[in-house]
Amino acid sequence: MADSRLEAAHVPIYIEKRIRRPIPAESNVVAGSTPVVAFGNARSTAVATLGLNPSRREFLDNRGEELIESKRRLATHKSLGSSELSNASDGQVKQVLLDCDSYFQRNPYWNWFQDLEDILRRCGASYKDGSACHLDLVQWATDPTWSKLKPNKLKHQLIDADAGFLRKQLINENIELLLVNGNGVIEQVRRKFGASIEQVDYIDGLWHYPVRFYVGQIFGQVRVISWSLNLQSSHGVTNELKLAVAARVADINSG
Repeated sequence: MADSRLEAAHVPIYIEKRIRRPIPAESNVVAGSTPVVAFGNARSTAVATLGLNPSRREFLDNRGEELIESKRRLATHKSLGSSELSNASDGQVKQVLLDCDSYFQRNPYWNWFQDLEDILRRCGASYKDGSACHLDLVQWATDPTWSKLKPNKLKHQLIDADAGFLRKQLINENIELLLVNGNGVIEQVRRKFGASIEQVDYIDGLWHYPVRFYVGQIFGQVRVISWSLNLQSSHGVTNELKLAVAARVADINSG
């Protein structure tokens, strides 16, 4: 029986073009993976979180083996039966998008997303009920992970190639609030989108270094709230500090 969701799905042209774009050569993109155009449905949410790029754990287990069957989180070349998305069928392209849309109803990587979910809930949104989604500057998952990816020139190439798609998402969809996770992402948002993001507050952070909070707007329609600490990547981040960051973001959002 045909999947009624697949038959009903409409893929905007700009998303179809991104899905069909080939994996860059010698880029350390996870073999057999597909571009993650969003975690959740970015076309139906008003709130989004933003990171650098998807974790390799979205496609691989801790041994580096591809996630399959019930453990699979997103579409792969294997699940689609296609080795090249540039000439994939319309149905296969739709399936990539549907697997992104339904990510949080399948097998989400909560070890990474839970910290952001805690902030979202304090802002009146959630990945779990579909009122929020997650976006990335780079839609490819890499192996090794972003922090270990060398040379830096490769990182710049991936960002240069993918930031334009994020720009289109933020302009074309109805996202009103963008929550930006960490200094590295903040700097790229400023650089790529000319965003005016100013510091508004800080709290004590790791080893007495402050966690800084910023507010701004991009494209005249998306409010940005960001914090300097990368909640998932910074060593020694305590639950107490995570809760303090979440509380301050909520205060800024409601202020």
